[in-house]
Amino acid sequence: MASEPEKQLDECTTGSKLWRAPYVGIAVVVIMLLGIGLAHALMRAIEESLGRDNTYIASVFMGLAAIIALWYGVKSKSENFATWVGFFSGLVIWMTWVEFFYMYYGRKNFGLMPRMENGEVTTEPEYLIMLGTVGVLAFMLVYYIFDKDTRCNMFVWIQNRLGLRDGLGPGTKTARDRNYAVITFMETIYVTWFCYAWNLLVFDPAFVGFGQSAFYAEVATVFVSITWGGYCFSRLMKYRRTSTAVRYGLPTANILWISVEISSRWGAFTEIWLYPGQYPVELLTILAAFSVLTIMIYRAPKKPSEVDQW
Repeated sequence: MASEPEKQLDECTTGSKLWRAPYVGIAVVVIMLLGIGLAHALMRAIEESLGRDNTYIASVFMGLAAIIALWYGVKSKSENFATWVGFFSGLVIWMTWVEFFYMYYGRKNFGLMPRMENGEVTTEPEYLIMLGTVGVLAFMLVYYIFDKDTRCNMFVWIQNRLGLRDGLGPGTKTARDRNYAVITFMETIYVTWFCYAWNLLVFDPAFVGFGQSAFYAEVATVFVSITWGGYCFSRLMKYRRTSTAVRYGLPTANILWISVEISSRWGAFTEIWLYPGQYPVELLTILAAFSVLTIMIYRAPKKPSEVDQW
């Protein structure tokens, strides 16, 4: 039998199967995958249009604008609005205060050279610096694992496997105590960071070696990416609550994207999002699809708790 919340949601979506499982999950994953590609394209477009020196300056103010947007999201009592603001502000902060800042220190301030293979650039200086943050990433992972108030399925699963639930005690926060703007903001940054580090380690010859050993590491990574991401996607297909689906779709899409990065490294296709000047029509089409799907999910029928009736 359906629970009371599920009955309420069904009442909200009566007359349309579009906002029911599995369509919500499919739409969210498509949005997130398109968003990752568009974020890459936006970074390249900003750098090409402003020039590197101006990009570093602009990134400071773009990041501040994202923080102001996050401030509005934090104050909002709408879970739907807060979730989307947290996602977009996290995406902008990652592009500006993380990637562009690393770019400044790697290329201009430190003057690092990129990693080269067969005369081609394989890893830019900013990503060589990012590899050095793996220890901080792991430290934060430990913090989240020991957080008794976490509701992340993966961390809860780890806590159960390690027998931590009894030792940590009951959670102290209810759904009304959780600020979804901050949660989604941090999830966007941490998941992106985690997947970047994973990808960079797989491409690091000091870590995986050269030749066949590197190829086997890449094949194993693609397998894990598709299997893990596919499992998350299968769970997401059951979601009907759009705000929750957006937060679960974030890691799902980023995990799947790792296989996209490696496949492009193998020459399976051209990453058009890295060349916005060469593929403007294609990228504008992707942007249009992303915008339409995002608006549809944002405006989809919601439970009262997702809007403003906490």
